Amino acid sequence: MATLLSTALPAEARVTIRLGTVAPKGSSWELILRRMGAEWGKATEGEVRLRIYPGGTVGDEGEMIRKMRIGQLQAAAISNSGLAEIDPRAYALMMPMMFDSYEEWNHVRQEINPILEANLKAKGFVVLTWTDLGWIYFFTKRAMRSPADLADMRLAASHTETKTIDIFKWAGFNPVPISFVDMMTGFQTGLIDATYAPVILAEGSQFYRQVSNMTDMKWAPLQGAVVMHEKGWNQLSAEQQEKMLRITRKAGAELRTSNREQEQRSLDAMTKRGLTIVAVSNEIRAEWRAVAEKAYPRMRESLVTPEIFDRVKKLRDAFRAR
Repeated sequence: MATLLSTALPAEARVTIRLGTVAPKGSSWELILRRMGAEWGKATEGEVRLRIYPGGTVGDEGEMIRKMRIGQLQAAAISNSGLAEIDPRAYALMMPMMFDSYEEWNHVRQEINPILEANLKAKGFVVLTWTDLGWIYFFTKRAMRSPADLADMRLAASHTETKTIDIFKWAGFNPVPISFVDMMTGFQTGLIDATYAPVILAEGSQFYRQVSNMTDMKWAPLQGAVVMHEKGWNQLSAEQQEKMLRITRKAGAELRTSNREQEQRSLDAMTKRGLTIVAVSNEIRAEWRAVAEKAYPRMRESLVTPEIFDRVKKLRDAFRAR
């Protein structure tokens, strides 16, 4: 199940960091993490080894967090959706229809990410780097344009995101709790017929072959992070921590660049293999925005916190006004 990332490292490495991710094996994410692990080993003279468990082989993001807490994993490359299980305020950077471009999202998260880092550290998790996972889109079995279309579908939703599920239900949709590793089976059996995900994950996991329509509307941006639990982090010397932080932040910057390029390559590849891009008019897009904005008060009170919601919206509005 494990993929040894740096076979050149000696077997007697003092510290082994086991890292889980849902990023598919062979994806650009995994390849960059491989190189990061090799650089960790080189910088620490073979004292730190990284093992990676790709493709959700150790469970979905919620399961990875649990395994970090009990020491079965020391690290994970996960999304803000996963981090929200540690601190719900992580949802603040992925609220639906809140952002229109990477530029305004980057402006907001420059101020919000340090807050999230401090909150996560207080709960025992160290953020080594932030990166991007891309825009989230809806993927459906039959063409879906409007909120009314989605209301007639069974929408896959993470079984651990109970508050998100409640908001989807309140908005008139039909979310079905399911784990990431069970989604493909769910599509095949008819348990679910719609989901939302970044383009790269849709291609890497191959589930777009089951839900072969993508609604051409940016639902929300999704941030990623490489995090370690403090138990694993504290096994390292201060010198090792400094070197690994520098290497991991470099990998994070590389992931941001490669991800935006890979988004288009993945989209091109999927359309060649049968994915249909479903156009959305400005009028229908306005319907979606109205649905999202109607739900904002519930998100503000029950999903994140009023303070962080208001701060995100204020920063976004200031950027747009500027």
